[in-house]
Amino acid sequence: MRAAVVLRAFEVLVVLAATGVRAAFSSRRADLLTDAVVRLGPTFLKVAQLLGTRVDVVPLGVCRALAHVYDDLPAVPVSEAQQRFPARLRADLVGVTPAAAGSIACVYRGELRDGRHVAIKVRRPGIGRVVARDLALLGWMARLAESLRLLGGMPVVNVVGEIADAVRQQLDFDAEAAALRELGANLVAVPGVRVPDVIGEYCGPGVLVMEHVPGLRDGAVSPQAKRDATITALRAVYQMIFLDGLVHCDLHPGNLYAMPDGSAVIVDAGFCRRMTDSGRRAFVEFFYRMTRGDGAACADVVLATAGVTERSDPEGFRTGMIRLVESATRDSIADFDLVPFTVRLFAIQREHGLAADPAFVFPILSLVVLEGTLREVCADVDFQTEALPFVLRGMMT
Repeated sequence: MRAAVVLRAFEVLVVLAATGVRAAFSSRRADLLTDAVVRLGPTFLKVAQLLGTRVDVVPLGVCRALAHVYDDLPAVPVSEAQQRFPARLRADLVGVTPAAAGSIACVYRGELRDGRHVAIKVRRPGIGRVVARDLALLGWMARLAESLRLLGGMPVVNVVGEIADAVRQQLDFDAEAAALRELGANLVAVPGVRVPDVIGEYCGPGVLVMEHVPGLRDGAVSPQAKRDATITALRAVYQMIFLDGLVHCDLHPGNLYAMPDGSAVIVDAGFCRRMTDSGRRAFVEFFYRMTRGDGAACADVVLATAGVTERSDPEGFRTGMIRLVESATRDSIADFDLVPFTVRLFAIQREHGLAADPAFVFPILSLVVLEGTLREVCADVDFQTEALPFVLRGMMT
């Protein structure tokens, strides 16, 4: 393993050096960054996608560049994928066709003898070894960067560790199946949300079988249906972060679909995070105080949960937090923009030596990922009015 990591380190350095030289003479730095990520392979691609959501530690410009990093890999041939299917699944299938391909897994559409259609998610062959090798290298690079303070005071080891855990989680189909089941049960409370059922008797090592939801990609959805589905998805996120504590952190358009009847379908629970009950309560309190314009109380909540060291400046943070909340609540609802607010919130924490608590990072990120769709489909959405019923219930649980 050590030899493989050393060899991989050399490959990575070559790609990064070549990209750096090209970037020095090019105005297309964002394109060069995404090209380099793709060349480095599936682990780095997945890490880049996850890092692109971390507005708490990554500059917004870099996040926007990484947002354009997409999986564009060929599907594993059906004949090869079928070799990994459990025997019972192979026996009951009468047809299989490729449906989607990602860096970690491929998805196939299957038809069973009883007429049901299923979605079959299959882990790519050998991806576990590749991910383990690359994450070991990234861990070493993070420790080096932090020891040399190459990225200032950023907690590089913690950030890379959190992202590495998220990548490993996407290899764990048992955990994803459990998350899908729990999300499905929780979101019954939100009318119009659908999470595909897991068909457990056909699952196996590296194989996750779910009901197939027809019409996800047919495009025949009216603007009103898209609006209804997007607002429904927002309510689903509020249900997760204020009440349930199991948060889907990756609701980009490839994992969230609007249906013709205005309902929303949520798929791919490979990147979910569970909040502690105390963390959920703290986040509820923060959001409620923010809607009331009480920046001092917001600061108190963050200071009670964030990592504070001898180099931290709590009073400086408190002053910055009060100004931020005053500015946000002074604007009209239509002018409130979640992304700049979030970027500034985390920037104030960094400026004053505070480490953001995951209890705040992941719920906010789930909203940030959805925010782009919200602004595109229903720019006039009232975040606070939609959130209030969930916040009030969250304060009582």
